[in-house]
Amino acid sequence: METALHFDQVSKTFRSSIAGRRLYTLGPVSFEVSRGEIFGYLGPNGAGKTTSIKLAMGLLRPSGGRITCFGQPSASLEARGRMGFLPEHPYFYQHLTAVELLELCGDMHGMDRRRVRFKTDELLRVTGLLEARATRISKFSKGMLQRIGLAQALINDPDIVILDEPLSGLDPVGRRELRDLIRHLKAEGKTIFFSSHILQDVEMICDRVAILSNGHILEVARVADMLSESVSSVEIVIEGLPNARLRNLGLGNVETRANLEVVTLAPRMGVNEAVTRIVASGGRVVAVTPLRQTLEDYFMNRIAGMARPKGGHQVPDEGLQMQAAKGASSEDHRFSKEHI
Repeated sequence: METALHFDQVSKTFRSSIAGRRLYTLGPVSFEVSRGEIFGYLGPNGAGKTTSIKLAMGLLRPSGGRITCFGQPSASLEARGRMGFLPEHPYFYQHLTAVELLELCGDMHGMDRRRVRFKTDELLRVTGLLEARATRISKFSKGMLQRIGLAQALINDPDIVILDEPLSGLDPVGRRELRDLIRHLKAEGKTIFFSSHILQDVEMICDRVAILSNGHILEVARVADMLSESVSSVEIVIEGLPNARLRNLGLGNVETRANLEVVTLAPRMGVNEAVTRIVASGGRVVAVTPLRQTLEDYFMNRIAGMARPKGGHQVPDEGLQMQAAKGASSEDHRFSKEHI
C-alpha cells in the first residue's frame, strides 16, 4: 500500500532563552500513514502533536530525520500541493464572507477561477454552509469556523488532509457531523491524519493510531488490535431493591443511576449467581451489560507512569516555541523565507 506520510527518525529541538538555554525536544519519532486511511495522533497536552504537524506542513524545520509526503519532501511545493491543513485555532480575515475566503484560498493555490467557483459551491454544500455563503467570518460560531476551516483545507482537492484538533470545542451534534464528513472524505479516497484528545471520536472513526508521550512514540497500531475483546467487567441494572439491600448481597460495587440501581460485579462473581441472588431477594433485572475496554482505557493505561522527564526533554507549548523562534539560527530564517 502506498505511503502517504512518512516520519523517519524525525526530531526537533527548541532552544529557549528562559532558564539558561534549556533544551526542549521532540523525538526522534518514526511512523507511516498509508494512503486512504484515517490515522489518529494521540497524546496528552505538551506531548508534541502540534509540533509534529507543523513539521509535516513545513512550518517548522526538523532538527534531524526526514518527512516525506507521497515520496516527496513534505516541505516541497509538490508535496504541499497535495496537502490540506486545518490548524487547531484557525484564524481568517474577519471581513471576508465564506465565499470570498474560499475564493481567496483557491487563488492562492493557483487554481482556475471556474474551478474555484465550482469547488466553493461544492464545499459549502458538503460542510453545511450554503446558507451562510454571504455571511462574514466575524459572525461565525465556533462550529461554523471549524466547517469553513475544513472547507478551505479541501479547496485544492488534496490527497491528504491534516487536521489539528478538528473536533475541539464542538457540541455533540457538530462533532457527529464532522465525524461523518471525515468518513465521507475517506470514502472518496483521501487520507486523513489528525490529532485529537477526544478519544471517543478517535475510536469511532480511526483505522490506526499512534500514541505520543513526552515527545516519543509509545505505540502505533490498529484501533481494533488495541481494544481487547475480553470482558473487563459486567454491569447489572436492577429495580425493586434498595441500594442498602443490594450492598448486603456482596455482588460488587453498587450505585444509583436515574432511580435504578447498577451493580458492577466483583471480579470473581459470576453473572448467573448474581442474578439468582437478586431475584431471590425480590429484585428485577433490567439489563446485563458486558463492559469492554475503550480506547480511553487503553490510552490511560499506556501512558500511566510516563511522568514528564526533568530538564530538556519536554516538548514546548506555543509560547515557548515563539520564544525559541526569536533565537533561531540564521539558517532557520533562510528556510522560513524560502518555504513559507
